[in-house]
Amino acid sequence: MVEGVKGVVSAVGEVVDRLTLPAREKKQLETDLMRVFVEWEQRVMEARSAVLVEEARGTWLQRSWRPMVMLTFAVIVLVGTFVSLPILDDTSRFWDLLEIGLGGYVVGRSGEKIVQAFTGKKRF
Repeated sequence: MVEGVKGVVSAVGEVVDRLTLPAREKKQLETDLMRVFVEWEQRVMEARSAVLVEEARGTWLQRSWRPMVMLTFAVIVLVGTFVSLPILDDTSRFWDLLEIGLGGYVVGRSGEKIVQAFTGKKRF
């Protein structure tokens, strides 16, 4: 990116050299243009880094799908204590799914916490 800005500044410098201004004013104009381009480049880099940080963090849905699934399971079990739901029968595979989901949730979150502790970086 810096090379691109330098190319633009040198091209603008050539245009400034062709102007009929005193040498001191030409130099001041080149300096001012260079400062403007450097500030612009810094803003572009800051915007780019902000986008990269946001992308690395993920969306709300990416961060929240496991808690939402487990809350849904909890609501089904809670409703099933007051109302007879066929999904909660003893022969239903719901309990297997709940067991796998709970195990995956606990192991997944524990793994994330362990990796975070070892690397010192917060991923989520």
